[in-house]
Amino acid sequence: MKSAQVKEAILFTVLTCVFAIADSDLASDRAGLVSLRSALGGRTLLWNTTQTNPCRWTGVTCTNDRVTLLRLPAMGLSGSLPSGLGNLTELQTLSLRFNALTGPIPADFINLKALRNLYLQGNFFSGEVPDAVFALQNLVRLNLGNNNFSGEISPKFNGLTRLSTLYLERNNFTGSIPDLTVPPLDQFNVSYNSLTGPIPNRFSSLDQTAFLGNSLCGKPLQSCPGTEEGKSKLSGGAIAGIVIGSVVGLLLILLLLFFLCRKRSEKNDESVSTGKRDVGGEVSREKSAESGNSGSAVAGSVEKSDVQSSGGGDKSLVFFGNVNRVFSLDELLRASAEVLGKGTFGTTYKATLEMGVSVAVKRLKDVTAAEREFREKIEQVGKMVHHNLVPLRGYYFSRDEKLVVYDYMPMGSLSALLHANGGVGRTPLNWETRSAIALGAARGIAYIHSHGSTSSHGNIKASNILLTKSFEARVSDFGLAYLALPTSTPNRVSGYRAPEITDARKVSQKADVYSFGIMLLELLTGKAPAHSSLNDEGVDLPRWVQSVVEGEWNTDVFDMELLRYQSVEEEMVKLLQLALECTAQYPDKRPSMDVVASKIEEICHSSLEKEEGKNHDFKDPDNGFSQQYYSVDSGVSQA
Repeated sequence: MKSAQVKEAILFTVLTCVFAIADSDLASDRAGLVSLRSALGGRTLLWNTTQTNPCRWTGVTCTNDRVTLLRLPAMGLSGSLPSGLGNLTELQTLSLRFNALTGPIPADFINLKALRNLYLQGNFFSGEVPDAVFALQNLVRLNLGNNNFSGEISPKFNGLTRLSTLYLERNNFTGSIPDLTVPPLDQFNVSYNSLTGPIPNRFSSLDQTAFLGNSLCGKPLQSCPGTEEGKSKLSGGAIAGIVIGSVVGLLLILLLLFFLCRKRSEKNDESVSTGKRDVGGEVSREKSAESGNSGSAVAGSVEKSDVQSSGGGDKSLVFFGNVNRVFSLDELLRASAEVLGKGTFGTTYKATLEMGVSVAVKRLKDVTAAEREFREKIEQVGKMVHHNLVPLRGYYFSRDEKLVVYDYMPMGSLSALLHANGGVGRTPLNWETRSAIALGAARGIAYIHSHGSTSSHGNIKASNILLTKSFEARVSDFGLAYLALPTSTPNRVSGYRAPEITDARKVSQKADVYSFGIMLLELLTGKAPAHSSLNDEGVDLPRWVQSVVEGEWNTDVFDMELLRYQSVEEEMVKLLQLALECTAQYPDKRPSMDVVASKIEEICHSSLEKEEGKNHDFKDPDNGFSQQYYSVDSGVSQA
């Protein structure tokens, strides 16, 4: 009897110790999270610290009563990381990307032995990569891009034997790329640092964009000087062949010029040479997080080379009405150009013609429509004229090239204004401007939908909401979904896409409403919607907003810039609620775009009345509330 009692007592003691250890571990995790909240500002991390269990806090995921995932991307966090994060010894994924964190990586990261994924990109971390990182033996994905890290890239990365992703782009690393021998390393980027020397052979098969913006040489870039690959190894016979070939080529050119001169008088105005543009320059990676991110402008250039068109039909630019000056394809090809961005259906350029006029030219990719269908569809788009649409001025069609010409919008896209440079130094957008942009975009989309139940946009996102000099919204890219296939990477799913849309080629008006709702949430919160890919995670904007609103933090969900406008807090919440209605899971639960536009107009009218009541001196109409809210519903903008 006594023996049984002793066994029961021992078992009770063991279980008590086990549960005590478990409680102690979770308490340790909680203490680490509380130290993080204290260091980075309690108002940004809206955790209810009266709860003893941190597993219910936003961004925190637990397994077996231990914190295993901590995801706080684009939360507006600022300051330096505290040492308490080392308490999270079972943490497997840590994402603090796209915040404003500074300072070094804390030394107690060495305790995060279970960490597999570390996403710190898009911050202001500085200093060298510490030894604490090289001690994380289970690390699979490491993204330190877009920070201020310095020093040389350490060969200690070879100690991370499970590492498959290493992104170090856009930092201040110096020296050469070490000979990294980590077996699974198949995703690598060191672009836009201050690196020098040859690229190791193991990276020769990567795309050159992984190494741009440095002083590197070797495949996939140009050969290093002095190497066998870069030396000329021409024999005497080869040199003689080159000389003979050059002479023959020169004679052929002279003969060709002779015939061209004879035929010059026979040419008529119907002959139009076509050209093909090859994009040069440097293209930035998206985040797009997208990861983002999430739409950014890229600088580039366009080189022209004469190419004989082999398509049928008239090979000149076709213009629609209300064009101030018709120009030829040849003039367009001679124009200086820069790349504005690479979008869903192709690349857009700003072309400045010789007379100083700028137009936007989109070079379409993967056009599925035949010539007759293309011309019919594009002419239908050209007939859509509304104050809140970017006017389509003309188009060009040949077998090898499909171009569409729009008015150039000088202020760029809404996405660029909201997220340029990670939000650092961006142009402030007050409540008046944002609500006016929302109303203008809603009116433009509602006008597209008014052309019948089958008429929809198909690609609504912040980068397709362009702005005039007075920040009026103009919707672009409408109608292109019926002509071309999306060029997006298959494993990257846009955060704007409605859940019922599994095929990007199939569009609907209710899907447009969903995408518009996501854009509204982006406009109100300042956060870019998620772009999930195979090796990165993102924020589900509707779910994140709902989780915050359910916690009765209605105002704290808004962008910091908007929190200054307390007099219109009610209108801001109404617009937020409307955005959530638009992003309802089921299409039949979403309002139509004309209803959405009407509700936004009511919200704007209410804001205007409050503003006028607060300040009897009405604002300058060139920069005020009334012009943006109550601009005409038709007509062509000449912004």
